Amino acid sequence: MKRIPRILLKKPILLGSITFVVNLVISMSPVLYLHGKHVAHYKSIPSFNTQLLIEEQDIVYSALFYSFIFAFIISILITFLAFFLKKSYLEVENLSHFDGLTGLYNRLMFMSVFQKEIQKVKRNRDYLFLVILDIDDFKPINDTYGHLIGDEAIKITASTLQQLLRASESIARFGGDEFIISIVDQDKNAASTIVNRILNEFNNKTIPVSRNHDQQELQINLSIGYTLYRNDDDFKTMLQRADQALYISKEAGKNTATFLA
Repeated sequence: MKRIPRILLKKPILLGSITFVVNLVISMSPVLYLHGKHVAHYKSIPSFNTQLLIEEQDIVYSALFYSFIFAFIISILITFLAFFLKKSYLEVENLSHFDGLTGLYNRLMFMSVFQKEIQKVKRNRDYLFLVILDIDDFKPINDTYGHLIGDEAIKITASTLQQLLRASESIARFGGDEFIISIVDQDKNAASTIVNRILNEFNNKTIPVSRNHDQQELQINLSIGYTLYRNDDDFKTMLQRADQALYISKEAGKNTATFLA
């Protein structure tokens, strides 16, 4: 039931049509009901005056006409208001679901999507992987080149990851320079294939930077940790294992990936 107002807000014409019908029913029903009562009363009178009935019918037709006009005007106003609110609603919804810098899912949206993936793999027995990665030595990048270059590194990383992933895989900016990916596949080696593809791509990924008027190429490397869903796992337990794997990759010298089952 909570989804019904959202659906109506996203469909202004439907909302206006419903408003028109509801207003028409509410305004016309009493008029028609009372008119029916009066007609029955008049016909029960022996000396029934047809002229009175005709005069009342004229009044009823006028009332119905004005009810129609009123309902139509209200529905038009509601439709225009809904169009205005729809834009604001979609903007708010976008902010609540997506990261402002990269356009990827944000943390909360990813968690919601991942919980659904867990329920799916419980039914169809596919393999579900959780991959977490971050940019190596990101703090020195910010300290050396500034936060604008840091933001550019994050955006380039996000767009590159999106290009490397399939449409069925979900990705989010998890916070700062961290990204998180869910992979569902029938192949148990699917995550290893994708992770190696990511590492190979970022071995040659650079962005142009300027330091003291000297043009340079800044290398972007990633450290990755990933894990596989096992019975009774939830997002938290998988995240803990993937985080631990990421830590191992960092300790091993960075620019590498570690898998923990």
